[in-house]
Amino acid sequence: MKQMDFSQWLNSKTITMALLGVLLAYFIITTAIQSRFQEIEFNTRVLIENQESVLVGIAEATARNGADSVTESIVKDCALKERSSFEDLLSRLDDGLSLTQLTELERLFGRCGSFYSERKAVMVAKLVREIEVYETYIQQLNLLTSTDESSNYSLEQWNALAAEEKKKSDLFAELVRLQDEIISTLLSGKNAASPEIIEILQQVKEVQETLVVASKQASAIRDTLVTL
Repeated sequence: MKQMDFSQWLNSKTITMALLGVLLAYFIITTAIQSRFQEIEFNTRVLIENQESVLVGIAEATARNGADSVTESIVKDCALKERSSFEDLLSRLDDGLSLTQLTELERLFGRCGSFYSERKAVMVAKLVREIEVYETYIQQLNLLTSTDESSNYSLEQWNALAAEEKKKSDLFAELVRLQDEIISTLLSGKNAASPEIIEILQQVKEVQETLVVASKQASAIRDTLVTL
């Protein structure tokens, strides 16, 4: 009888030890998993903060219609001498240019006219792409934390800024198109006071007014983001 009691006690102790071992293993594994998740969360937050710095740099460069070194290597301006001649002829367009001068302006326009607009477009495309990367990191963080961190990292504002900068870029491109149309119309024999030119100038005015509004809206959004 005593031998049976001892055997039962031994079996009970063995089961208890086994259960304790399982619980200990579960605790160790759970702790390791939590530690790993915390590490991943920390690294993801670092990625988000680094990406935010990238966005700030692009936003500031885009605001002054500038470009980073990569964009400058992609979008090339015309030669300095051509740029100077182009700007000079363009500034005297209202005064009336000779046919020779208009022909030269048209040639220079093909080489210089769209440079700033194209550079702006590339920078805006880069801003949009980097915001997409930023959003991907935030979505990863949301999965890790089971929360929505979008507002904490101003994702909505960044997308709003990109939308306004895209609008500005499109307006710049439209101004370039209208400039080209003015030159072509003058070359066709119309003068600066013709109805055709007046109509184009009215379109230019409307685009410029819309551009001012878009610039103010972009500036207001950017100010909230850059000071974060």
